[in-house]
Amino acid sequence: MITKLRQFLNYEMTVAEWIALGVLLGIPYGIAGLIWSSTHSDHLRGMHGADLVVSFLGSIVSWPVLLFSNVCMT
Repeated sequence: MITKLRQFLNYEMTVAEWIALGVLLGIPYGIAGLIWSSTHSDHLRGMHGADLVVSFLGSIVSWPVLLFSNVCMT
């Protein structure tokens, strides 16, 4: 068991493999953020232009925090 764990932890990854892993993990995160932000856009109604874009992108990136705060406030 220890040998297998040591062998797993000694595996080296290239930069391309790290980038691919980041993309593979980032796609579902981004899709979930896009869905959550699209269904919870009440706070964006009075915004226009760059403020709207930045706020929408910020809500996509920080959807787990916003989800948690939404659950705790109700």
